[in-house]
Amino acid sequence: MNGLFIAAVWGIYPWGVQSSMEHGYDRDVWVATAAFCAVTTLFLRLATCAVVLRAESLVVINPIGAQEVRYDGIRKVVAGRGASLKIVTIRDESLVPVVFGGSLVDYRFATSELAATEIRERLPRKPKPVADAEPVKRTLVRPCRPADFVLAIGVVAAIVGGVMGAIG
Repeated sequence: MNGLFIAAVWGIYPWGVQSSMEHGYDRDVWVATAAFCAVTTLFLRLATCAVVLRAESLVVINPIGAQEVRYDGIRKVVAGRGASLKIVTIRDESLVPVVFGGSLVDYRFATSELAATEIRERLPRKPKPVADAEPVKRTLVRPCRPADFVLAIGVVAAIVGGVMGAIG
């Protein structure tokens, strides 16, 4: 769905550019380009959110950062009403994957409940004691090359628009 939204946003872009150019608003083209890039970056990052199940751990990939926790460090996994998933560790740290938050697909197909069941199957029968459990590994800002590339284009467009506004 994010891909469709991005295509729709960029589908209207040429008409906006043409209209701005016809009216002599060259600066607005650059500012609009920066805004379109910002929106595209947001939706690309949302589209790449996931919960990755590895052999010994799971990784929650959210729009900005990521967290990894070993299965033996998980206390419970809860699929909530309203399309959500919550993972609670032995150290009382909560991981909330954005990928299930308010998803229309999840409301229809209960994907968060399916994910919770799959994760629960991987949990050991007896979790580690709190003292032995590893803390959640966090990545503050995760790379997302397509989104970062579009964001860089948006920053350049914003700078060019700002310079054109200062000159003109």
